[in-house]
Amino acid sequence: MTGLIRRYGRLVLAGVLAGLVVAGLLSWTAEKTYTSSTQLWAKAAGPTASSDAYEGNLFTQERINSYPQVLTSPDLTSKVVDELGLDETPEELAGRISVAVLPESIVLDVRVTDSTPQGAQAIARSLGEQFKQRVAELETPAGATASTVEVTTIKAPTFEPDPAGPDLVGNLWRGAALGLLLGLALAVVRSRTDRTVRTDDDVEAAAGAHVVGRLFSDRSLGKQAVLDQLDGQRPLSEAFRALRLNLRHLAVESPPKVVVVSGPLLGEGASTVAVNLSLSLATAGHRVILVDGDLRRPRVSRYLGLPDGPGLTDVLSGAAQLQDVVQTGVEGRLTVLGAGPMPPDPEAALGSPRMKTVLDVLRNHWDFVIIDAPPLLPVVDGAVLSALADSCLLVARHGRTKREHLAEAAASVARVHVPSLGVVLNRIPRNGGDATPGSRPYKADARRRANATTAAHTEPEAGSAAGNPDHTAE
Repeated sequence: MTGLIRRYGRLVLAGVLAGLVVAGLLSWTAEKTYTSSTQLWAKAAGPTASSDAYEGNLFTQERINSYPQVLTSPDLTSKVVDELGLDETPEELAGRISVAVLPESIVLDVRVTDSTPQGAQAIARSLGEQFKQRVAELETPAGATASTVEVTTIKAPTFEPDPAGPDLVGNLWRGAALGLLLGLALAVVRSRTDRTVRTDDDVEAAAGAHVVGRLFSDRSLGKQAVLDQLDGQRPLSEAFRALRLNLRHLAVESPPKVVVVSGPLLGEGASTVAVNLSLSLATAGHRVILVDGDLRRPRVSRYLGLPDGPGLTDVLSGAAQLQDVVQTGVEGRLTVLGAGPMPPDPEAALGSPRMKTVLDVLRNHWDFVIIDAPPLLPVVDGAVLSALADSCLLVARHGRTKREHLAEAAASVARVHVPSLGVVLNRIPRNGGDATPGSRPYKADARRRANATTAAHTEPEAGSAAGNPDHTAE
């Protein structure tokens, strides 16, 4: 249950808030009610000798439990309605009267509710007087002139100007409880019908591949897709470092150099992963070139703040040389090959022999060639690029990518006989029930952070190591 609440915490919270809102609205729109209370004492009438008084009290205690029915009987309430000229039936008035016998006593506690405090007090007073007369009629034996039971008012009807209802606090608590139950019920239904990938097991069952990277949600990436790779205190920065480590060591005998990064559909964050993975590799001293292979919707140049201009399509068409269109971005740490103008047939351009030649050149001059590819399901461009690459890195978004879509994307990669590096599970909530340990940063103490800041200003630029393929500052 705890995991369920963590996973669907927003849904449960929405249920609680909905319950509070409904309870608040109902309490605010409900008619105010006022209460007046009175107490009546019923005792045996007649002789006062001790033995007779004791027997009289026993007689009254036996009869006292029947008096609440008398107080709410139609005969009695109809007389109150007639006396006060109330615009309601005796049965409706009886519904606003509560009577209780105080424990181990012969005292009746009577409470009346009404829309005004004056009305409640008047009804309580009339009810008490009518009850005295009714008991006198019922408890007078045949042929006798006096009743055997005498009713006395020991507490006059109260006047309470403060409303007794609605019970705002109580209603809010009840609304929150009902909302919590509703939220939990919806969470259970959602968990049983949810077809999105959220855990490693979901990914492995759908794609037949392991999770090689877990990237936590970071709100700052909503405005800028580039993460500061030197900021080691952010969980997402550490997650990209773990991903680059896996990329280097998953295939020890034949490590991939040309890697396609793609997802099943738009919105998984494949472009963001490609950009930041390339930056992370470059920051570690590797020679990396990032290729924007999405000729239909290029994003790499915009994410890195580079100008649009000639790019991959110009090289493929022979209009430009490779060395003339590559750019250097992010303080010289990364080489970028933009998409260029959109060709008439993107799939034919990406699958041409010229594209294979370009990739061979890039493979020989850089340690890693990261290709940001279009999503695999809407178009075939991603599969075409995967067929020319060494491996494919699939990106699935936590709680959004459906299992069947991930399975279909993995199958499209398998059909072109390209090994899959695995799956990156993206946008994992750091406080979610499916997040793995490590979502909290392992922070250095203040002195070490100060030393690291000083060293960052004195060490050479990370990009200066790009020309040395042996420098791998991991």
